[in-house]
Amino acid sequence: MRKLMLTGFLAFVSLYRANAQTTAPALSGEQVVYHVSPAVVLILVSTGNGQVSAIGSGLIVRPDGIVLTANHVVKGMREVQVRLKNGDVYDRVELIAADERRDVAALRIPASGLPVLPAANSAEVRAGSPVYAVSNGDGLPWTASSGVLSAARLADEVPGAGSGYRLLQFTAPLSPGSSGGVLVDAQARALGIVVGSVTTGQNVNFAVPVDSVAGLAAASGGTPFASGSRLQLPSAFPVGNVPGPGTAARNLPQIPARELPRPEPLQLRTVSVHSKTIYIRRERLEDDLHKTGMFPRLGLQFVDYGQTADVAITVDRLAMTFDWTYTLVYQPKSLTLTSGTIEATDEFDAGPKLAAAIVQQLAASVQFPREQVDKPARTSAANETAIRESGNDPAGTLRSARSIFVESHTIWMKGNLLQDALYVRPEMREWGIRIVDDRNEADIYIDVTRPFLTYDWIFKMIDQKTGAVLATDKVTAIDGPAAAQRLAIDIVNQIRSVRPVPEKL
Repeated sequence: MRKLMLTGFLAFVSLYRANAQTTAPALSGEQVVYHVSPAVVLILVSTGNGQVSAIGSGLIVRPDGIVLTANHVVKGMREVQVRLKNGDVYDRVELIAADERRDVAALRIPASGLPVLPAANSAEVRAGSPVYAVSNGDGLPWTASSGVLSAARLADEVPGAGSGYRLLQFTAPLSPGSSGGVLVDAQARALGIVVGSVTTGQNVNFAVPVDSVAGLAAASGGTPFASGSRLQLPSAFPVGNVPGPGTAARNLPQIPARELPRPEPLQLRTVSVHSKTIYIRRERLEDDLHKTGMFPRLGLQFVDYGQTADVAITVDRLAMTFDWTYTLVYQPKSLTLTSGTIEATDEFDAGPKLAAAIVQQLAASVQFPREQVDKPARTSAANETAIRESGNDPAGTLRSARSIFVESHTIWMKGNLLQDALYVRPEMREWGIRIVDDRNEADIYIDVTRPFLTYDWIFKMIDQKTGAVLATDKVTAIDGPAAAQRLAIDIVNQIRSVRPVPEKL
């Protein structure tokens, strides 16, 4: 009985610890940097001539002076110096272990009582989670950048990274000098040691999970480097402070992150779009992707989400926020190509921003030439004439429209409320405009949304053929039924401004 009770108690403690780890409150970016920076060190290295060859970064992992860094920071160097954020400088540095496969090395400095970060379980981190990289990037000590975790993958999947170990792929930007820095989660827990990047991608960077190299810190013995006492930084580079832009420190050589070879192009032909939020429709995002102009040049076609597409695009909106997330998965190998977050007030704002970010990632995946990525789309004279005739003239479209489709993208008003309010308007009958249930049969598409925590109801009248916005406005109302009546009046007035009601005989 006592054994059973003990087993139950231990299970409870394990569950409590697991929940405590996963439910720890997220910190602000400023709080994360404040907690993490004291555990990040600045590393100066020299080939042996007493001159600083380059700088790198490192993470204190034990209070008795054990530091992890990228192996390529110290490999082949003779003189090494380690500087702490509080201004302490250590000239006597030892190499106690190195993992060539993972590109991680463990150093020892003669110190004690140093700050150490808690370690996160890299197996529990999820793609799309916010992360921060803290390092000495671009010659600026204790610099932070933010992004999201793109994926946790085997090195075998990353060309040039080797095999037999795991990597954390993330989007926080890196600069020369970031090698050996730390990747942390939103609770300021150490996730990985920054080791490399794919320069042809858009912030495709990699870190080795800290928990996979923790054993290096327990190694005994060590090989001392030559004294780093001769290594000096320019006077404009005060230790413990961040120099201002344009100081001499920015001209100091920095060790770049290990560059991985250019990956082989993915064979992409089809993409699918899936929206997990009611605040943006799949069709809306597909339209916005087409409008980028670059998407058609990629030669990709949309297929239904249920079919097997080469790339599955998933978008969502985090509850009670203005954050919209996107994830691109290469389905043949179930690989997350990238994920990210944009900030927008509603789908009209979010759609173009999501489309721009997604199409850049798709172009990077198929290695579309950068000059083609940035070049605006061009249309032939015949196409331009067709577009003008089919709806680039808002007044002309409103005058000739014969059918309208209505859709609401707010839970506070069903679309049929506005349909009914428009249907009973006598002007609609006089104009001969029908309210239809199929968007593809409509000349004009009316989209309604309500920004979060407001009483504003915004509508847009859109040319179904071209996607051009014909008119937009907003009304203020306390609920859906009241808003529908006011929206109907405003919509009718917009049409009336260019389309008088026919006089009765």
